[in-house]
Amino acid sequence: MTNYFNELTKHLNTLGRRHDLARVFNDLLTLGICSFHSTNIKSLLQEKDEKNETLYFETIKPYAKDDLRELSKALGILQLNVYHEPYSDILGEFFMCHITRGQNGQYFTPEPVCELMAVINIEDAESDGKRVLDPACGSGRMLLRAAKINQRNYFFGADSSNTCAKMATLNFFLNGLKGEVAWMNSLSMEWFGGWQINQSGLGILPIEKEQSRIWSEAPMPETPEFDKTPQKQPN
Repeated sequence: MTNYFNELTKHLNTLGRRHDLARVFNDLLTLGICSFHSTNIKSLLQEKDEKNETLYFETIKPYAKDDLRELSKALGILQLNVYHEPYSDILGEFFMCHITRGQNGQYFTPEPVCELMAVINIEDAESDGKRVLDPACGSGRMLLRAAKINQRNYFFGADSSNTCAKMATLNFFLNGLKGEVAWMNSLSMEWFGGWQINQSGLGILPIEKEQSRIWSEAPMPETPEFDKTPQKQPN
């Protein structure tokens, strides 16, 4: 089977020799989110979202035609990887190995540990429509593992890193998850941006904080049964 991580690395490192690799990686994420904008998908590219188009063309401006071919190949590899290895996190692996190398504490939770945490927290694999939140989601790998158990839930991720939030957004879309990713500080609730993914049909839609369920209506765990017991009223 093709090693998609090595293929992704080859194409991005080719670009990294002519441009800053961290910027190339971040631009790949932006281009992916722009390409899968809900307007593009729903209209079969017959309609355009002006803000999305502006962002797309600003992002590709520094790149020559050969560079853009490498970026398009890298985006195709992400799709092939999901087809052959659904719920895996090739973006997060590349980010750790080639961009941060663990700087700023950005080593993501190993995937086997993510799988264990998902099994512990998703008690009822047959119940659909529940909300699953990770307030410091990184590339979204914990939520990907939760989706592996039951994809028919709604998934919410937040992270203060723009790059991480975009990785999670693209991971959500490519794996068919429904939900939302917020670029925000989950402690202070400071909002920077966000995206709804596959919520009103297929596609990614940028949102403001007033449209965000994470910011305005953070998913909360269900109240334990013992807390639901009627309290005895004082005499």
